[in-house]
Amino acid sequence: MSTFFQNPEPDTIFEALTSDLRRVSPLAAMFDAAEDTLFTDRPEGFTPEDIGCLAYESLPEGERGDAWNELLYTYWSARQNDREELLRYEREQAARTELATALDDREMALVLGNEVSPELNADIARLARTLIGGAR
Repeated sequence: MSTFFQNPEPDTIFEALTSDLRRVSPLAAMFDAAEDTLFTDRPEGFTPEDIGCLAYESLPEGERGDAWNELLYTYWSARQNDREELLRYEREQAARTELATALDDREMALVLGNEVSPELNADIARLARTLIGGAR
């Protein structure tokens, strides 16, 4: 039997028990606390900036450098997510337009009593899958 189980070190036990837990940064913890405080102190409302300022100002001086870096990274990450979301939206809009045209063509063929081509049905299925996330 290993010595860990016979005489475990307190730090080793703590690390073993907490290794799978999500680590919360000091800024994130202070942000949550600041939001709770403002809900109580200002029930009429407050802004995200109010929360952020209170959280940052509540941090110990030694934590502020890391918090500043976290804020900058978070801002950069949000911008990247916005760009990716815009690109996804634009791709989906193009697919929606193409799908609407294909559905109009299919409906027109049916109204005129014509057969719908297998290619048109395949295009409609492909575009529908693209929009619901089943195809790339």
